[in-house]
Amino acid sequence: MQVNFTYDKEKDIWCLLNKGKGSNNSQTSTKQYEQLIEKYGENPTVETTAIFVDEYITENQIDIPNSIEDFQKNWEIASIDFQKRAEVVFGISLPNDVKAYLTINSRCPYNIQDNFFYVSLRSLQTTSTIMHELWHFYTWYGLGTDQEEKLGKQKYNDLKESLTVLLNVECKDLLSERVIDVGYPQHQEIRQRILEYWEKDRNIKNLWNYLVD
Repeated sequence: MQVNFTYDKEKDIWCLLNKGKGSNNSQTSTKQYEQLIEKYGENPTVETTAIFVDEYITENQIDIPNSIEDFQKNWEIASIDFQKRAEVVFGISLPNDVKAYLTINSRCPYNIQDNFFYVSLRSLQTTSTIMHELWHFYTWYGLGTDQEEKLGKQKYNDLKESLTVLLNVECKDLLSERVIDVGYPQHQEIRQRILEYWEKDRNIKNLWNYLVD
């Protein structure tokens, strides 16, 4: 499985308009979305957002081709070790290559069905972000693609987001310097339960069943 970095302006616009104002796990607007509405007003259009994206890239002196190259190189340093460890934990390999779209937005959604996730162009924690997003892919394929339907979207979301706490155990040395996977405030209790269980039984399916019950 390869992660291939790219930039697509239409994807960037979509990310800002659809995830900038809020998401399932946080209702706080991103800094970039706040700047967008401050400049162009509430309910920005695709057209005004396109202008804002261009302005943001220019004003922040972002070199897209160099960014793509840097992200690719930085990820490849950790990618092999990460995949080996994730495959041991989940007992599977990801079936497809994954595309990573760079975005000016600081909130980065993902889409397993279409094999992509977003990474912020302004991120200083690129490797940690990538591992976090890919952990969701491993969760989806390793624990059953029917789990969201069985548990409901909210419970599945809470569990898969909490499960990334295992990155702090299994991939601690691969995370960006001085960075841990913090998670959302509402998931801290579940994350602690995961860590306590994992100390006793490092079987991901047993852990999942324990959380589901």
